[in-house]
Amino acid sequence: MAEEIVYRHTIEGLFRSIGDRLTPDLKDKLSDAGLDLDANAPGNTSRTVFAKALRITVQYLHPDVAEEEGYRRIGSGIIQGMGQTQLGKALISMWPIFGPERVVVRIQESFANVNNYQKSELLTQGPAHHLIRVSECNGNPGYLRGILEAGLARAGARNLRVEPFDFDGQACSYRVRWDP
Repeated sequence: MAEEIVYRHTIEGLFRSIGDRLTPDLKDKLSDAGLDLDANAPGNTSRTVFAKALRITVQYLHPDVAEEEGYRRIGSGIIQGMGQTQLGKALISMWPIFGPERVVVRIQESFANVNNYQKSELLTQGPAHHLIRVSECNGNPGYLRGILEAGLARAGARNLRVEPFDFDGQACSYRVRWDP
């Protein structure tokens, strides 16, 4: 089996979304965990190093909240960070036009573009009601929850509820609902 890796653009997007909160101290902690953000061209990163780096980042940036909430905030920040790039800004500006039904499909499909190991499945239960199953959520369901919440809110989902369930330490399912 090939090495399980997180693609470079995922790493760059995550740490771009953190902005000036990416302090030299946090960079040192990440480097000690195996993620050197000061490398000339940081490459793909192993699954285990990414999970450690994500956990360190959550603990560093959000020590005052429950771990799942810290992960949710980091995930939500990814969507906010996308809006700071030209391509991301253009894409996100289309989400209200697409609406949450089309955006939930696109977000779920986007999960396949962040690494080479995560599998996901979208099960539509009815209008404005979906289940998303993922094989990996980086040690905490809050991260993908934040991504889903921020993306669907930008798409215009009203009274949005994203509820993780069946988390087994790796895989997780999310019930995603909003008012149609």
